[in-house]
Amino acid sequence: MKLKMFIAGLMFAGTTVFAAESCLGGGSSKVSAAQVEKALSGILGNAKVVSVSDSPISGLYEVIIETGNKKVPIYVDCNLKYLVNGEIIDVNKKVSLTRERFQQLQSQANSEKEVKLAKLLGKDKVEMLKKEGLIDLINFVDTKNLPKSNITYGNGNIVVYVFTDPQCPFCAKLHKEIEKILKDRKDVRFEMVLYPLPFHKHARGISENIECQKDNNSKQNILNKSFDSVAKGDESGLSSIDKPCTAGRGIIDKNLQYAQSVSINGTPTIVFPNKGIAVSGAIPAETLNKLIDILK
Repeated sequence: MKLKMFIAGLMFAGTTVFAAESCLGGGSSKVSAAQVEKALSGILGNAKVVSVSDSPISGLYEVIIETGNKKVPIYVDCNLKYLVNGEIIDVNKKVSLTRERFQQLQSQANSEKEVKLAKLLGKDKVEMLKKEGLIDLINFVDTKNLPKSNITYGNGNIVVYVFTDPQCPFCAKLHKEIEKILKDRKDVRFEMVLYPLPFHKHARGISENIECQKDNNSKQNILNKSFDSVAKGDESGLSSIDKPCTAGRGIIDKNLQYAQSVSINGTPTIVFPNKGIAVSGAIPAETLNKLIDILK
């Protein structure tokens, strides 16, 4: 079961009503986060179990998992044999306790994020981010083992990394926005890290082909052609540059390993290595310019 599908189902599924008893109150020994994580490892993938606590339903634990820098409540039975994919609704109050808990976790996470950003950037820059509505876009990422980039665009001193997939439509959109930025300013350099997603048929072969080129211009040409083909829906164009290369395989594997180890689960993801800050999605050039100026 894919984690995103699981979480989506969790947030919008039906309901069940039970008495307000619990695992912890019914004589059962509390399990550890490590025990729950082990029991659910085949379902949660790279998600981490943050905490295990009582739930409003008899026989269930509330388990808080963290995935993609978001914390989400899920539920498992006391014996860790069953996972409940659904919301807990208080029938009398006609409210979803699961959604309330999710919102509480998000509010807490945003408060913690602002405190961390203030220490990292200073309060003035945090206020700038809030004024521009950019706080919600920001997550933190460990850049200690950030891989070497596969392709470079621009020659500036301000370095921005982009984890990109050659067959990703959103990456193609972001690439156009990056071109706009580089046309207007010379102080930025974008370092592209190839991160082919497994459900994109040609992404892996194109990534390896790019990595096996001898010079940066050749690498740019292939990636540009790939994104042009994606934008046009040109399958033959993608097939023509899908050329797996043994020499590039290990490097792409390392990119994937790093990304997965720091919970970069999708593309495009923009990383500001000097701050350890990541932003996901095909954001417009205007917004990206503001982020660059605030975080430089």
